[in-house]
Amino acid sequence: MADMFSLDGKIAVVIGGAGSIGGAVALGLAQQGAKVSIASRNLERLEASKKKIQEETGAEVALFQVDMNDEQSVIHLAEQVLSEFNTVDILINAHGANTKSPAEEFTAEKWDALFDLNVRGIMFACREFGKIMIKNKKGKIVILSSVRGSRATLWGGNLGYCSSKGAVDMFTKALASEWAQYNINVNAVAPSLVAKPETWATRTPEQIEKYLANIPLKRVADPKETAGIFAFLASPASDFITGQVIYLDGGLSAVA
Repeated sequence: MADMFSLDGKIAVVIGGAGSIGGAVALGLAQQGAKVSIASRNLERLEASKKKIQEETGAEVALFQVDMNDEQSVIHLAEQVLSEFNTVDILINAHGANTKSPAEEFTAEKWDALFDLNVRGIMFACREFGKIMIKNKKGKIVILSSVRGSRATLWGGNLGYCSSKGAVDMFTKALASEWAQYNINVNAVAPSLVAKPETWATRTPEQIEKYLANIPLKRVADPKETAGIFAFLASPASDFITGQVIYLDGGLSAVA
């Protein structure tokens, strides 16, 4: 049974690998034996993530700078990874952002910026790395979504974010259906709040109390708790799972 979860020899790309969630996911994949490439716009944070992975696992780690708002940058990333490793088995899209604004004040610029990064950037990455997987007739794609793709918040400001994650969920299902013929599994992981440094920065104590009251487990997730589900969806153990959005939300979606 242990081999079902092994990623030995697999080539994995984690976009957003400099972030709290992406870094934890990259570490988890490396711990399961994958050769990991991490990509982000922030080189300093990429170096820190690479150092942590190497110190804890001794695994081979490559890093690449990429701007997910720039189509040519994403194309170049796929070319670099292919040149370095000759193939790609696993693509993790763990990048994204949230721009908060009251609905009546949402500007076109803010709306477009959210969708460009959270949706269009994912499309670019899946398209380019998917070409490699289609040629190989196999692959695993896991996309970071959010419980907010199907559940609104109890306070305002998240219209754009919720809408973009709803688009990500539907993107996941449509791509899974289209690429099943190539033996490519496409799934999404939808967390609720994750305890990143920025998690509490824009929330009042009252909001936090109200939020936790609706979580059956009465807490938020630690970034390292995201790694397991991504590793599972990247492994042979999930070969018959595709087109799914899996909620990592402490039970929120079960009761709300």
